[in-house]
Amino acid sequence: MSELLTAALRYAELGDRVFPCANEESPVPMTPHGFKDATTNAERITAWWTQFPAACIGMATEGLLVVDVDGAMNPWLTGERALELSVAPTARTPRGEWHYVFRKPERAAWRCSVGAVAPNVDTRMDGGYIVVAPSLRKDGAYHCNVGSELYSPREKLPGPPAWLAEALSTGGPRPPILSVTGDANKIPEGQPTTPWLGLRAQCAVLA
Repeated sequence: MSELLTAALRYAELGDRVFPCANEESPVPMTPHGFKDATTNAERITAWWTQFPAACIGMATEGLLVVDVDGAMNPWLTGERALELSVAPTARTPRGEWHYVFRKPERAAWRCSVGAVAPNVDTRMDGGYIVVAPSLRKDGAYHCNVGSELYSPREKLPGPPAWLAEALSTGGPRPPILSVTGDANKIPEGQPTTPWLGLRAQCAVLA
């Protein structure tokens, strides 16, 4: 069994709905209805990765809050803010973005957004998805933080820090949108698109 299929099945065991994405520089879903086709069904997942063994692993982000920070030198990611985000499973994309994965509070009515929290800081939640490690694109791999376990049950994920929850509740300088890809590209809801971390993966730093 390949590493990607093993990982996809492990995500599914934890309750994460997954689906295959093309391993291009801008990966897009390989399923007819995009993230809406994501599933935890082991037979379907096995069939997908048997047919497309190099496919990236897309993961629907309902119930999660994924914070996507663009750029290692992003001034927003400094000091106490960086420390408080780092308690969550953390990963790095081939383009150098940082992904922090939190559990979304059950009653929070937040939506996916692009730049609503801060410039070059996006979020993925219900109605969105990400590509997760150990997916490999033609321009590089998705990695997770070194030193932590690879997979973790959703109930063990930390909730977002209070200041982040407040920012999401009060809104930011830019209006939120409903569906975005892991690379923060706006997409029509349910349409084929793209990208990580779900790996609810707790794993370490990537260059």
